[in-house]
Amino acid sequence: MRISKDILQRTITALVLGVGFWLLYIYLPPFYFSYVLVIILLQIIFFEWKNLFAYSSPLFWAVLPLYPILPFYLLIQLNNDPAYHDLLLILFILVSSHDTGSYIVGNLIGKHRISPAISPKKTWEGFLGGWLFACIGLALIVWEQGTSLPGWFVIGFALLVCSLAFWGDLFESWLKRRAHVKDSGHILPGHGGFLDRFDGILFAVFFFYIFKDTLVAIFLKQCAMQ
Repeated sequence: MRISKDILQRTITALVLGVGFWLLYIYLPPFYFSYVLVIILLQIIFFEWKNLFAYSSPLFWAVLPLYPILPFYLLIQLNNDPAYHDLLLILFILVSSHDTGSYIVGNLIGKHRISPAISPKKTWEGFLGGWLFACIGLALIVWEQGTSLPGWFVIGFALLVCSLAFWGDLFESWLKRRAHVKDSGHILPGHGGFLDRFDGILFAVFFFYIFKDTLVAIFLKQCAMQ
């Protein structure tokens, strides 16, 4: 019964957040999405970060500018630039697909743990399930945009982003294990805090930002030329 309740809460929260972000991103000017990102960052800084580090700890102030402030800054920069705005959709869909697949497959058949000392629930089966979901998500993006990309690229690119998202998730799990907390916060029923939901994105966004011009040429310019 407890597991069913957790899954129900997680599913409802994910649907509400997913639909809300989708509508905000698609139908409103980029400023509004950036505004929401700033609010989420402030929520993390003032209400969740203190659960991971004490205010008096030098690490509180040393890590904060690099994670999570810098990755959120990169997200906002990509969102505000019309040339790179659509890359965020690819980033969010891939990471959310990976998270969903990892959770579902890991709970159903996950047996072989990846790093039990840091995050006992993460399994190789869950990671592979997340990779499969991400491949499907990326294939749907490619199909919807009408681009022509080889299957090996879709599989390889999804694996790369999933690996970055996994390391982001594992890093945040290490922070929580170090602080002896289960979640970064409690604002999202079934998920924890916003940092728990953005941990994978905050690692993957570095790759998207550094190679933004290349990714635009691969995913977006092909579509514009057709």
